[in-house]
Amino acid sequence: MPTSDHAGGRTYDWGSICNERDLRKYVPFAAGGFHLGWINRTRLDLIRAERAFTVFPDLVMLDEDLATPSLRTAAVAELAQRWHDLDLVPGWRNEPYDVVPYPGGPVVLRMERALTRLFGLINVGAHVNGYVRDGDDVLMWVARRSADKPTYPGRLDQVVAGGVIASMTPEAVARKEAWEEAGIDADLVEPIRPTSAVTMFMEHGDVISRDVNHVFDLELPADFVPRPVDSEVAGFELHPVEKLIGTVTGSREFKPDCNLVVLDFLIRHHHLRAGDPLYRQSALGLRRGVL
Repeated sequence: MPTSDHAGGRTYDWGSICNERDLRKYVPFAAGGFHLGWINRTRLDLIRAERAFTVFPDLVMLDEDLATPSLRTAAVAELAQRWHDLDLVPGWRNEPYDVVPYPGGPVVLRMERALTRLFGLINVGAHVNGYVRDGDDVLMWVARRSADKPTYPGRLDQVVAGGVIASMTPEAVARKEAWEEAGIDADLVEPIRPTSAVTMFMEHGDVISRDVNHVFDLELPADFVPRPVDSEVAGFELHPVEKLIGTVTGSREFKPDCNLVVLDFLIRHHHLRAGDPLYRQSALGLRRGVL
């Protein structure tokens, strides 16, 4: 893991960590004439048993006779349900994701969210930095992920974050999740606007995670306290900027991509500046991933 030592201990370079992978373990996955993802070589025998796929030594292709997004979606949905019944797809969400070859690209098919990780596809997320002001000081609300989350249980997260399912925009997801995860009502979330995006291309376990996270800033009233509404979040914590910097740069408490979102916030709000030792590696690492 890319780290360096300094007087205070270890410093984590999340721009590098969130782009670590060994693609020799994977083969490209293609459909509809596009390279869409990466499949671990250990799953090739499983995929060879599926009629909708052709497995070459260094490529997996979805049947070219599946010439439309709807045909591809139906074929993969049938496979996904069987794999789910066999407990081969962890963290099943029952949420369809648009599968695209690049951010903003054409939708080649739709696929169950949990299955997209096994195929190394681009996942799109919406992350909200909820912050408050105390005089000249800025404090950020962060969420503690539920202990039974299928990924990164118990780690820190943005006050609101969610995957962008098919037919929804990142902003619509941010507004929806604001209430469902943190009890932020429509009046408080009304001013929310997109401010940035960060990307990740990271090997996690035996899959490739490729994320585009759309970032939103939301200033909240000083007397507002978020509360868990659904089961996604165990609780919320209010962190001053100095604590945020220490947590992100000196620990692994946050879910990996959430570190990038926090660093992006700190740079845009001038809490990390060009003269700071961490500025350069942070600024250069926020948008290295995906393709």
